Amino acid sequence: MNLRLDSTLSSVDAAEIIVKALAQDHGLGEEIIAKLAMAVREITVNAVIHGNRYSKEKSVYFSVATSPSQLSITIRDEGDGFDPDSVPDPTEGDNLFKASGRGLLLSRAFVDEITFRPVSPRGTEVAMVKKIPQEWSHKEEEVSLSTNVRDVDGVTVIDLSGRITLGEGSGTLRDTVREVLGKGQKKIVLNLGDVGYIDSSGLGELVSSYTTASNQGAGLKLINLQQKVNDLLQITKLYTVFETFDSEADAVLSYS
Repeated sequence: MNLRLDSTLSSVDAAEIIVKALAQDHGLGEEIIAKLAMAVREITVNAVIHGNRYSKEKSVYFSVATSPSQLSITIRDEGDGFDPDSVPDPTEGDNLFKASGRGLLLSRAFVDEITFRPVSPRGTEVAMVKKIPQEWSHKEEEVSLSTNVRDVDGVTVIDLSGRITLGEGSGTLRDTVREVLGKGQKKIVLNLGDVGYIDSSGLGELVSSYTTASNQGAGLKLINLQQKVNDLLQITKLYTVFETFDSEADAVLSYS
């Protein structure tokens, strides 16, 4: 499969949907599909935003080749090129509190092979390989982010459900947290029990929300993390930034 995509966020969604469908057809399990889709999403986001800079005159070239043993994905932009080894480590020092810079880290963690190379006359090509174990199957539903705000003993609990991703999902989180802070609430708990997918932009928005709250003298804590969300915090070392709890009661009590 070879596609020429526009430099838009719709192309990011298209690439992710295609890879998910192919991975499902090859019997991959839920966790592997989610991680592979995130890797493809992050690299396509880089191509659209950082490579082509949303230019209508430039395209993203997306190709997928399949075999019984692996999926091979290639994504190429028409930008000025970059050195992936020059990207600051997002797990070190003050980089932990930056809202961006985690996409390459997650992509490298979630595929079996990844290579970067400059192409002529301009652009960068990223090639990824994911090996296919045959014993799993998967079905996943796309869900946008929804929120519910409630008060528990003077603590504002924000229930989140769906995906926190670049665009609507991260925007919904940002707007909800800012609205709560605007009302003078200083004790905030984000309930992630129904959040099964967060991309690097979503992680960045979590960090931004935490920083915004801290700058206003407020607290922001996390509860009920699903295993794959917890894994993301471990990989990115964001577990050193956030207080996390297994139960709402413990999080509320921590504000006493």
